[in-house]
Amino acid sequence: MRNKKITAALLAGIIALIVVVTEAGAVSTGTSTLPPYTGIIKNNTSCDFSLLSQNSLATLIVPARGWIEYVVWDPKFEVIPYYDGQPFGCQNVAVTPRGFPYMCKQYDFMVEINGPGPCPSEQVYKGKYKKRVRKKRPLKSEG
Repeated sequence: MRNKKITAALLAGIIALIVVVTEAGAVSTGTSTLPPYTGIIKNNTSCDFSLLSQNSLATLIVPARGWIEYVVWDPKFEVIPYYDGQPFGCQNVAVTPRGFPYMCKQYDFMVEINGPGPCPSEQVYKGKYKKRVRKKRPLKSEG
């Protein structure tokens, strides 16, 4: 009889603990933990750039002539694009909630990366091309 009471008390304690943990988890996954500012980073150059993410410290790649969605939590932040490990410039950005329409959505900010010229990888070839060498036709032997 005593074992049944202990088992019932332990079972009730475990159930109460599960209820408390799930309610605490529901509170922490509410709208207060969602990222508040979503924006666009456009790359108008012909180079791929990398950015450091603010929340995960990951490296994000912005493709050449492309764009990515970027999420921040601060109303003012800096964007530093890197090309071949070197900083390409710095832009201070202030967030304007839902102030930038782009691709049928409203974004909170838009950052454009514009470059002074082409990347070294796309320089135009300025050397001379080799002339075409034509094969000589064999002489027809009359026979």
